[in-house]
Amino acid sequence: MSWQYDYWYVENYYSAKERKKISEYIENNHTDIEKPDAVAMDKNNESKKKANTLLIDWGKVKNILGDLESSVHSYNQHNFGYLLSPFNDLSKCLLNVYDSKKKSEYGWHYDASRSDIYDVKLTVLVNLSDKYTGGKFCMFNGEEHVIEAFKPGTLLLFRSYINHKVTPVLSGVRKTLTLLATGPKLR
Repeated sequence: MSWQYDYWYVENYYSAKERKKISEYIENNHTDIEKPDAVAMDKNNESKKKANTLLIDWGKVKNILGDLESSVHSYNQHNFGYLLSPFNDLSKCLLNVYDSKKKSEYGWHYDASRSDIYDVKLTVLVNLSDKYTGGKFCMFNGEEHVIEAFKPGTLLLFRSYINHKVTPVLSGVRKTLTLLATGPKLR
């Protein structure tokens, strides 16, 4: 476990066997596919995200994810201090599939809500991949940082308002699970 800059990570949170089980479950049971207008857009109104994203409700996937929710709330309590709501069974989980054949990437963006009631406080990422090259996870908070620790099996939490990106995947397929931890509006 480590705390650096504005993120917290746990290496080997999930084993290779667990990662495969989670990926296959979502691929076989997803409820929707992310719409192009649901992601960050560039100045030409084109999607910054070049990846396929499968959506599944938290309630359908929480049992296969084990203690992830309690881990997120614990790491938040000890490292970030946000007031977070429990994950709702209807909250969406995203399986992002970045394929080298499509030169998948996601340009600079931050995670936010369009709600008047709540804000996205933490972005929760789990690297469910096996092997790939490229697809580096980068953050920008005054200067660019490549998060080298975000390897297969790693759980990563960071402040959602921080700009971040995924560089193009050069070989293989990069799969990440994304959950957005929300809470009352920031004041």
